[in-house]
Formats: sequence, C-alpha cells, structure tokens
Amino acid sequence: MKMFSLPIILLAITLLSPQLASAIVNVGQSVTDVKTDGMSHILHFGLDGAQGNTDKDTFKADLLSQWRHGQYTEFLMLDRAYGKSSGAVNTDRAFVHLRHRTQINEAWAGEVFAQKGRDKFTRLSDRTLLGGGGRLRVIEEEGVSGLYVGLGAIYEWEKLSPTLGTSDTNSQLWRGNMYVMYKHQINDQVQVSSTTYIQPTLQNSSDYRLLEQAAFTVGMFENVKLKISVDYSFDAKPPQTIGKDDVRYSSGLELRF
Repeated sequence: MKMFSLPIILLAITLLSPQLASAIVNVGQSVTDVKTDGMSHILHFGLDGAQGNTDKDTFKADLLSQWRHGQYTEFLMLDRAYGKSSGAVNTDRAFVHLRHRTQINEAWAGEVFAQKGRDKFTRLSDRTLLGGGGRLRVIEEEGVSGLYVGLGAIYEWEKLSPTLGTSDTNSQLWRGNMYVMYKHQINDQVQVSSTTYIQPTLQNSSDYRLLEQAAFTVGMFENVKLKISVDYSFDAKPPQTIGKDDVRYSSGLELRF
C-alpha cells in the first residue's frame, strides 16, 4: 500500500490537534470517480482579511487524497478553518472523513465511510458517524458532465458543549443518507458542480438535515484553479440556542497533484 506523503500527514496532525481550529470538508468531491490507478490529491486553500475600522482574518484549507487500485478506491478528506474578527475568534471548525468504494459494475458502487467533526460555534464538541450504502452513476461523459445518486444510512454519535440555559443532551441515532451530485464542464477552463445531501432520522422524518454545496472553478494554470463555493446547511432540530440554517461563502486556489 502506498503511503501518504509527509505534507498530508502533517496536515492531518494539525487538524486533529485539539487546541487548533478547523472547518467542514466538501465530501461531494469524493462522489465522482478517479480515472486512473494510483494516488492523486486536491488541495484547496483561501485567506480572507481586513484591517482598519474592522480587523478580520479567516484561513481555510481542505484536502482530498484518493488512491485507486483496481475496482477499489480509498478517500481521505480533511478540512480546516480558523477566523478572528476584532481580536475575537469567530470560526472554529474541524472535519475528517474516510471512505472506501468498491465498483461493482459500470453503474453501481458500494461505499462505507467514517467521519469525525466538531464546530465550537454550533455547540458541537464531537460528531462521529459510521455509514454506508450504494452509489448509482446515472450519467458520466468524461470532460462534459456527470450525475450521481447515493442512498444509504449512517449511525451518529453527537456530544454537545454545555451552555447556560440549555437542557439538551448528547444523542445517538440512525439517519438516512441520500445525495445527488451533478457536475458540468462549461468549457476547457470552467466547471460548475452541485451536491445536495438530505439526512432524516429514521425515528422521525421531520427531524432532518439538508446540505447544498455549490462550486464554480476556473482553470488558471496547469493543475491550478480558482474555486468559488457556497455551502448552505439546514437542521430542522438544531441544538438549543443555535439557528436552523447557515450559509458559508469561500474563494481560493485549488491545486491538483
């Protein structure tokens, strides 16, 4: 088995260090297929800042490493974001995702995955997921477009940070896991993509989570792209004191190697 390079290992250690801040990974990137055997990586990073009347700094980075060997593909996804505004931390999130895919035939693949995340500003001290399911390749025209649909289930453990005036507790439950991912190559330089997830609890369908991840990439140089993305998330029953929906905008460079 070919080992991950040193920079990837260092980034993983940084992500998992409890004193450092992190963010959410776009797992939609792992839905599409790797075309050739071997290792490949996609690194995206961005830095936003302002000084003067408002002092603000936000750093974001995410990494997708893929290893295809025959009909099997392994994925490692890491994401980190840390931000301050007027000297106060206002962004502190982390995400790690591992996935294995077995290609059964031209259309169908089986997937299993494990995931761990935290977000200080939504009271999420720890979220651990184990899940799996099937993925259907509906359309795939290389260099033009692709449409993929997934259906499965996850088991979720959540640990919430205690806050004054709240009474909710930690939870363990089953959720359905459904997604639709579409990508389209407008021309040689420009690609758009959209990934939509819905995760209802199996005990109560009115308790669900929705995530839409849209991205626009423009080729600049060989293996370097400008990426602009928008993430919208909705939680029908969020932790107490936390709003139901959230929108995040991001821009930066994407490197493939």
